[in-house]
Amino acid sequence: MSFKPLVSVCVLSSALLAPLHAAPTDPVVIVNGETITQQDYDGYAQVRETHGNVTPDRKTLVKELIQRELMKQDALRQKLDQLPEFIQKIKGTRNNLLMEMAMHDYLEKHPIDDAVLKNKYDMLIVRLKADEYQVRHILVNSEAEAKTIIAELAEGKAFGKLASEKSEDAGSAEDGGDLGWITQSSVVPKFGAALEKLEKGKYTTNPVKSKFGWHIIQLDDVRSVALPSFKSIKERIRAALQSQQMQEYVIELGEKAKIKIIKK
Repeated sequence: MSFKPLVSVCVLSSALLAPLHAAPTDPVVIVNGETITQQDYDGYAQVRETHGNVTPDRKTLVKELIQRELMKQDALRQKLDQLPEFIQKIKGTRNNLLMEMAMHDYLEKHPIDDAVLKNKYDMLIVRLKADEYQVRHILVNSEAEAKTIIAELAEGKAFGKLASEKSEDAGSAEDGGDLGWITQSSVVPKFGAALEKLEKGKYTTNPVKSKFGWHIIQLDDVRSVALPSFKSIKERIRAALQSQQMQEYVIELGEKAKIKIIKK
């Protein structure tokens, strides 16, 4: 078997430091008397799949495991495991694993059932429920200008033509004042309030003032926003609630602890 380094693999990456010596199972390869088991292989393959775009074939993975084992053995031969920096890194890795285990243990002992998730979903859906409005507007600098345009609309002039000619909003003026589909929450409050009162196909007969100027608004269409199903966002809700649980867990630990900050 060739031991030429695999260019596409960073064998030193800490992201790929899967355990090389698990409980004895079927051996895959023996390197200088050290056995790499099927369990070692499976664990490493899982890590490679998680951290890589493509999972290599078995032959490639075995080569990588051999390379890692050879470097590990050489590091032990040189007693690199006795260097202070190695010992410090081991301490850091141990601390990180203990923290992860504590989090995992806490979440297992405080599971979130489907009833809690569904209740949270129902609360979110109430907040998400909204209509979308297909809107045109004409923006001018003064109330007098806006009233003049409203008078022209009353005479039968086309909204889109007036928007193209007179609107100060250059971006929408090119499209006859079209703002596309928007929600009330995406615009300034007075603009949104005017939208809610408009009937489909109508325009505001009184100018609407905002920090941008004076608006004449026309409502072309209304549609309901498509809401996500409980199933589609259930796990995202669980993750958000578990994040809250972790914050509460840490706060609780801090309240019981004796903490003395020496340097800030």
